[in-house]
Amino acid sequence: MSPEWLPVMVLLLGGVFAGSVALNFLFTGRPSQAVRAGVAGLACFLLAFLLVRIHGFHSRHGLYASHGASTHRPPKPLVLRPAARDSTGVMMLLLGGVLLRVAPSNRYELSVDRERFLTLDSLGTGLIVDCRVGAKDEASTDISRSLFPFYAAGVQPGRPDSSTLLVREKGKDIFRVHYANLRRIEVTGRFFAGETDGPAVISFERGIRWRGGGVPPGATIDLTRGGKGSIDFQRSGLIQISHP
Repeated sequence: MSPEWLPVMVLLLGGVFAGSVALNFLFTGRPSQAVRAGVAGLACFLLAFLLVRIHGFHSRHGLYASHGASTHRPPKPLVLRPAARDSTGVMMLLLGGVLLRVAPSNRYELSVDRERFLTLDSLGTGLIVDCRVGAKDEASTDISRSLFPFYAAGVQPGRPDSSTLLVREKGKDIFRVHYANLRRIEVTGRFFAGETDGPAVISFERGIRWRGGGVPPGATIDLTRGGKGSIDFQRSGLIQISHP
């Protein structure tokens, strides 16, 4: 059970207990005490209902998609704003400490053998992130339109500032996207593609590692000549711009 549901469960159990006590008082000829216990039980149920209605438990701080939202109207995405407005020079993606120089684009798709695992949508309104991240070899968080519709127990999604998305687990950062400026996006974490089971398809932690290759932190790779397209980490060990 996710920790966010614990207060509701406590209130519901308290309401059931108070109701049982009220019935016991009523059957033993103590009506005034039965009324007080019944009121206490009703209050517990009302508080539990209000907690669910107010928060949805995944709408805190505007970071989580509401589970009650209509399937015909997706929740409004949470956009990241650049920490600085600098827009000169080539576009740079800092992935696990590896600097990729790429052609300017409004959208960056990253894939392993053409299997997409991360989308950075840099629209005029801000940066929107889509991916599935995890700790070790288990997916723990889905990020859709920079929102967190699903995450495992113990995982703590957050937005420390208007330029950063952060996910922590057991006191450790397992994912971070920082929109440093209009020409620089920084990403760390482990990523899964779609419903992929088993180990993460790629890691941006202390360099880049994927099935087929790896790049140590501090390296710089120039992909600007490839133009716009998906940044594909290939089984051969190459990193190339792939086109539809």
